[in-house]
Amino acid sequence: MKIKTIALVVWMGVLTIISTTAFAQSVDSTETRVMERQTDKGEQDKNRLNNARELKRSTKSDAKMAKANAKEANRIEDDASDAAKQARQAARSEMRAQKSRDNADKQARKAAKASEKSNNN
Repeated sequence: MKIKTIALVVWMGVLTIISTTAFAQSVDSTETRVMERQTDKGEQDKNRLNNARELKRSTKSDAKMAKANAKEANRIEDDASDAAKQARQAARSEMRAQKSRDNADKQARKAAKASEKSNNN
């Protein structure tokens, strides 16, 4: 009978230790999961913050490049406008010069006719 009592006590002790360990692990694992979630959430927040910073930097860089490209495009447009204006002025000057040459040729022909008439008289 003593052996049965001792075996029963030992068996109850072993079951108590096993169940306590199992319950303790489940509580720890729940707390661990909560801690891991918080840690993961913190890391996710850091990652989102870093991504936002990178996006801001790249956006600023893109904006600077776009501004520089727009400035260059405006400069090119101004140069083209100036070149077109100069071409129009040159064309007008050429038309005036051609008109002056035509008038000079007319006057030269008139003078030649007048000179011929005066020589014939």
